[in-house]
Amino acid sequence: MMLVRSAAAVALSAVLLASSCSRERPPLPSRDFSDLDPEVAALLTALTAEVEADAADAARWGRLAMALEANGLLVPAASGYQVAVRLNGKEARWRYRQALVRERRGDVGEALADLEQVIALAPEYPPARWRLGMWLLDRGDAAAAFSAFQAAIRLAPGDPAGYAGVALVHLSKQENAEAAAVLEKLLAATPGDRYAMQLLGTAYRRLGREDEARFALIVGSTGQPAWTDPWSDEISQYRRGFAAMLKEATQLGLERRFDEAIALLDRLMQLRPADQALRVYLGGMHAAAGRVDRAASILDPIIAADPSQFDATMHLASGYLFTGDLDRAADYASRALALRPASADAAKLRGMVAWQQGRTREAEALLAAAAGADPRDPMPHLWMGMILGQQMRYLEARQRFEAALSRNPLLGDALIGVADTFAAVGAFAQARVAIERAGQAEPNNPRLAAARDRILTAAKTSR
Repeated sequence: MMLVRSAAAVALSAVLLASSCSRERPPLPSRDFSDLDPEVAALLTALTAEVEADAADAARWGRLAMALEANGLLVPAASGYQVAVRLNGKEARWRYRQALVRERRGDVGEALADLEQVIALAPEYPPARWRLGMWLLDRGDAAAAFSAFQAAIRLAPGDPAGYAGVALVHLSKQENAEAAAVLEKLLAATPGDRYAMQLLGTAYRRLGREDEARFALIVGSTGQPAWTDPWSDEISQYRRGFAAMLKEATQLGLERRFDEAIALLDRLMQLRPADQALRVYLGGMHAAAGRVDRAASILDPIIAADPSQFDATMHLASGYLFTGDLDRAADYASRALALRPASADAAKLRGMVAWQQGRTREAEALLAAAAGADPRDPMPHLWMGMILGQQMRYLEARQRFEAALSRNPLLGDALIGVADTFAAVGAFAQARVAIERAGQAEPNNPRLAAARDRILTAAKTSR
């Protein structure tokens, strides 16, 4: 996709800017989007036609501006929002979008002025408050930022944004104990918030609580603010282009929102029906969703036409494994390993199947081979730890879990494994620390609640 430098975007920017400055009926925008991605061009052409049908309708200009923003065309988007604001100054949403685009382009003063007007128009919209707080804090106005974050908390007491903002203000003033107290309370309500863990690690380190700081900073290392903002979420519906849609489908799959991911991939298949890699990916998404029959209907014909199709074979092996069809899983996993004998992923998958089939020696050998083929992968160590734990070889199991954690400190199952191995030998204090950290690292782990109950029961029984 071409960005603002494209000829169409430059022409559109000029027309929109003229529209925003004019007090007369707004001139119509350009309709030449030929140098953009075809999907983007089709969307912008359709939305431009809507504007042409009624150029005095602010909502039509706003939708066009949102589509421009969604596809990276910030200059014409900013001008489009200006037109929408001029046509309907009482609609807070267009001024809000204008503020965010201006801030992204570095016009923070104008963005702040816009946001103040948004708050006057929509005083009950919490994201306007915490965004105001963040921008004020960036400008060094801690007192005004604190007030904005407190307002966000009053409006949305269940939203972490205001609390994180208050903690940021405390950190900016070196009030580290106060910041830690706010963040500990926040994490008790929303465990696993990695951005809050990152801030808490900073507070702990300043307070000299080094061991707690180290773990919190590791857990929070990938944390970014991801706070609720419905007016910003609306933008995603206007994203177009193959790469953007594929990226969105992948993210939906990672979030286990498989229906939405598959619907998006189906749309992409309509655009590129001959794209075999995309078809394999679609089949893999069905397998990940547990729809192995549908996955097989897509992937088996591909494998029949090309038996060397490694990815399709791996997808079906995984699908059959996680639906409990171990014989078929073993068949496809063995075929995948035969196709790529040096593949760590194939050895790991075949080892998992062998373990589930009760062939633990074969599983250990395959997982050891996978660990050797890819020393950075924590999963073979995790699964070997689980096998050793089942055999009551607790010290060896813990060593494997710790090896997994050295590669991925956020692996909840490995922390649960460490907790179980401590509890098995009566070291309940260490077990409680490990299970608490598992909750911080991966609060939605489906095995966490049972592990916590198991360890608590064992501790009570031992008294």
